Amino acid sequence: MSTEQNLRNMIDSCYTYGGYSRDSWNFERYITPYREALGEDRFNQVYDEHVKNLQENFEIHRNVYTDSEGCTYNSLVKKSNSHE
Repeated sequence: MSTEQNLRNMIDSCYTYGGYSRDSWNFERYITPYREALGEDRFNQVYDEHVKNLQENFEIHRNVYTDSEGCTYNSLVKKSNSHE
């Protein structure tokens, strides 16, 4: 898997659990490490394009599963298109 795809996957995870914005702890901890590998310009391009895609085309379904320890999980789901 490419570095860009790994970054997208990490953004998906942070987005799903509420910490993808540039001022969040998750952004600093989990997303910015990809900046060095991709370079500033490409990192910003991938981040901005992917976040826009998520905001426009996906929704978060919360508490879709609870494991045996009581931890709950969210799911990132593609929005249905009412025009189809």
